[in-house]
Amino acid sequence: MARALRITRGHATGNDFVLFADPRGEIGLAAAEYARLAESRGGVSTVGVIRAVRSHSIPEGRAFTADDPDAEWFIDHRNENGLTAALCGNALRVFVAFLMAEGLVELTHGDRIAIGTRDGVKDVQVGSNGVFRVDLGRWRLRDGSANVTMALESISVEPCEPLVDDGIGRLSVQLNETVTNEFSSWAMVAVAAALDTRHRIRPGAPNNWRVETPGGPLGIQMFPTEDGEHVSLSGPVELGPAEMVEF
Repeated sequence: MARALRITRGHATGNDFVLFADPRGEIGLAAAEYARLAESRGGVSTVGVIRAVRSHSIPEGRAFTADDPDAEWFIDHRNENGLTAALCGNALRVFVAFLMAEGLVELTHGDRIAIGTRDGVKDVQVGSNGVFRVDLGRWRLRDGSANVTMALESISVEPCEPLVDDGIGRLSVQLNETVTNEFSSWAMVAVAAALDTRHRIRPGAPNNWRVETPGGPLGIQMFPTEDGEHVSLSGPVELGPAEMVEF
């Protein structure tokens, strides 16, 4: 039996998303239903389904709200197959834009919001002209190179000429031909490429980078915090109008 749902379609750096609001956690969808909802997008790149739910209305959210009560909202992000997704900077940026468009939060330029994710609480800052900045948290070295969530063997990294322009490092990335679309999370690719390149050319390497991806440019910044160096990414998002779909 077909189900009807009010959704919004979002896009960020080559990734397409279907978003819907379920503040109280009342819309119970099985993995197969999430997959059918993702198919309704008909996108040409990675398709994700994002449910906006209050943290206290989902077990994963309740697990950390006692320690971080400011994280009112939880991003329930699903892959195209309907299974839970790993942390995605593109999804987080689209998620906050969606919360604002739906009137679920009131934010203006420069404001920050704490969002619950399956990788802990992440801070997102609202920029200008539809740009959002996500603090992905502390990064670490793995096997001698800087990695976030994706092996650098999956991508080709090309330095721009010049590599550093006005204090900003510049790179271009492409997925290798052997990698399928399901791995094309350009946000995490860009972060991994910038971290690894800075690690290889230090000392004197910049902490701010602009990474060109097939989905568009992303800004990457490394900055110190009390618990170690964090990495953030920034870039624009797009939202379509709300619509009803059957799936």
